[in-house]
Amino acid sequence: MQRRATIFTVLVFAVLLGGLLTRDGEPRPADRPAYLPSTPRNLPPLVDPLGIDRDPSAARDDRLEVRVIEEGGAPVRGAALIVRAGVGTLWALTGEDGRGTLTGLSAGKSRLAVLAFPHRGLETDVEPSAATLEITLPPVPPPPARIPEIVRSRFAGRLDWSGSESPADFEVVLIPEASPAELSGALPRSANCDADGRFVFEDLAHGLYSLAVLPPWAGGGSWPDLVAPSDRRLDFQAEVLERAVTLARGSIEGEVLDDQGRPLLGALVIAVDVLHESRVWPACSTDPEGRFRVRDVPPGTYRVTCRAGEGGSSLEALVVAPGETAFAALPPFAPRKRP
Repeated sequence: MQRRATIFTVLVFAVLLGGLLTRDGEPRPADRPAYLPSTPRNLPPLVDPLGIDRDPSAARDDRLEVRVIEEGGAPVRGAALIVRAGVGTLWALTGEDGRGTLTGLSAGKSRLAVLAFPHRGLETDVEPSAATLEITLPPVPPPPARIPEIVRSRFAGRLDWSGSESPADFEVVLIPEASPAELSGALPRSANCDADGRFVFEDLAHGLYSLAVLPPWAGGGSWPDLVAPSDRRLDFQAEVLERAVTLARGSIEGEVLDDQGRPLLGALVIAVDVLHESRVWPACSTDPEGRFRVRDVPPGTYRVTCRAGEGGSSLEALVVAPGETAFAALPPFAPRKRP
């Protein structure tokens, strides 16, 4: 065992000694030859972007000098001259004297765009030339109209309400009379009433409005308008904390009987505005006594139709007055149940 350790030690010593002797035999950095790069060869000149070899000293026939001026003759500095040439774009900017040079134009006509804010853009056909092309820009357009100051205030009010039912969720709608193209700031607005018929518009723009009131089932629509004609126009120019809105609304009541004089339960009743056939009120049904009521009906003439089974009857022209309840005397009929 001891003999093996001795042999291992001798081998390690021999390896280290050999490394030292080899290192001493290498040339020192100062003795190494210096690296000198070879002289680069001269490259041929680049090919002309348009594929045409030219003599740099020869006159060029692909350029155009442009002078941009205003109507009064003053030069325009910094105008952009832009020409689309094939798949690329040529451009230049005018200097203090309004001159700019486009180089690399193709033979024939090209489309030149001249941009110089705040002038309007201009386009024209150009072609290479030794003469200077003078371009007069159109006059500067007038500045855009300033948005007028929008004055806003609070508008609050209440419905002049009569009746046992609640005015909650009735919708008050304000439509500005000014054209939407006018920069007045007035936009259509709407607000719902509370149980007392009160409503509030915060930050309402001053202006002239048409005022309408819609029942809950018609919210978001345009009819039936229940406002009295005297209150349909609002001239809002200052804060209003309590504006009473007078309503002009009536109702239709009636009784449905069969051909034996007995009340009909569950008969379907529909009211339609005679002047506007598309304005149909939500259908209602008769109670055990055969009675029905259509609420929130503006003044006008209505056709009332009743259906039960395969039978029915109608009243063609029932006049409703503001604040009144019109009675619809529907002719009795036989329901004739469907088989």
